[in-house]
Amino acid sequence: MGPWRFNRRQAAYARLVAQVREHDVVHAAEEIVGAAWMAGLLEAEGQAAAARRVCTHMRDTAYEVYRSAQAGRDSARLSESYQELAASQQALGRVRDRHDGLRQFAERERAAWAEAERTRALEMLADRDRLAEAARAAGIKEARTHERR
Repeated sequence: MGPWRFNRRQAAYARLVAQVREHDVVHAAEEIVGAAWMAGLLEAEGQAAAARRVCTHMRDTAYEVYRSAQAGRDSARLSESYQELAASQQALGRVRDRHDGLRQFAERERAAWAEAERTRALEMLADRDRLAEAARAAGIKEARTHERR
């Protein structure tokens, strides 16, 4: 093999190393952004679940007040507690719908995130294989591996 062919293969290897490093930077950025997005979704789910628990408690309390007014045969309190019960049931329905929608959205996002993780892992393995092959072709005995930092 002539020196020009050796130099050309080493230059191709160096370009590939630079490309792999760029991929690593992109993958690291994707992981950071994705982790922040997942943390935000988890926090939103927690807040929605807390709102649902609060609304459920308020509805249950309003129901107990209504039942107490019924048992006491207090018509003024019965009317007022019925309106409060109806309002709390409506609020709970709205909060349930939002919570269920958020939970479904978060499940889809988690599935997409898991798929993206698998894709990144496969890309990293492919990069490693390409580097090893290019190193062999260039005659480099100890191939520089791209390390994640």
